[in-house]
Amino acid sequence: MAAPNCITMLKSFLDRLNGQSPTAPDPTDERTAVAALLVNAARVDQDYTDTEKGLIEAILAHRYEMAPADAEALRLEGEEAEAAAVDNFRFGQVIRDSLPEPDRVPVVEALWSVVLSDETRDAQENEIVRRVVKILDIEPRESVLARQRVEAAMKG
Repeated sequence: MAAPNCITMLKSFLDRLNGQSPTAPDPTDERTAVAALLVNAARVDQDYTDTEKGLIEAILAHRYEMAPADAEALRLEGEEAEAAAVDNFRFGQVIRDSLPEPDRVPVVEALWSVVLSDETRDAQENEIVRRVVKILDIEPRESVLARQRVEAAMKG
């Protein structure tokens, strides 16, 4: 699974090097930024599974009221944007500037959903969420409550 990602990253790099990026995702688009953050949260543990991809697509489809094929395309756009990014600050900044705080909290819930989807939580995943919460200018308490809501929903 790592090889196609490396090939995609290499192709993206070579295209940019040659000045060819007409189809590059727009990292200033709020939807692309959300998708990229979700992908980043899924990839941080070096185990980006089909289950996580499906979950990201379901989150995007629900959040943006889109068809499954459109959600898949947005996830792929998020993957490309995430692979090209140095860090996730710009994505968080786009979301913070695009959405009022009450609309940013569901983004944190979505991040927790992805992080907790494999039923494990490591320090890197916690750090990703902590950084995004800070960038989104959300109180840490709201992140804790968001995590608790996700955990409760996962328990049934």
